[in-house]
Amino acid sequence: FRRLKMDPLYASSVLTNLLAIVFSFYLLFRFFEISFLNPIVKLSFSTLDPFCKPFRIFLPIMFGIDLACIFWIIDLKFISFYLFSSSKEMDFDLVNAISWSILSLFFLISQILRFSLFISIIGSWVAPTSNNPFLSICHNITQPLLRPFQRLTNFGGMDFSPIIVFFLLIQIDRILDNLRFSMNLPTLF
Repeated sequence: FRRLKMDPLYASSVLTNLLAIVFSFYLLFRFFEISFLNPIVKLSFSTLDPFCKPFRIFLPIMFGIDLACIFWIIDLKFISFYLFSSSKEMDFDLVNAISWSILSLFFLISQILRFSLFISIIGSWVAPTSNNPFLSICHNITQPLLRPFQRLTNFGGMDFSPIIVFFLLIQIDRILDNLRFSMNLPTLF
């Protein structure tokens, strides 16, 4: 068998992106005020809050948005961009790295919301009365997004609000991708 050779810089970039995803979930848990009784939420708070707490002196929680957590996500995305550009032998530009990190944060949040909505819809069909903590999180994240459209799109028991929210999230992704393209940045991930 032939051994696979993995680039350590690229692997490190992937790991920092995974950490950014974990912090993004924590950010959404806090923003949507997901119940602390959920074991996944409780674990994320007990694990990640100690990292954010020291930065809250300068970066507080405003309007439910944990600015210290956003700081961590952007830092992790910045490191990921640096490692990725080093592994691909690209020129590193500080402005591009910061721009990519911020756009990537918004793209990541949009992706999490879209997948949560998809899982919530499938979960409501397959197991409508489930107490699964993961399904509960997906439902609690997406319900505030759906609520404004449910009043307008409920026709004869059919709720079309998920279609509207999906459409809006896809449009946000397109805007972010167009910004990335116009700034000549690598693909967001």
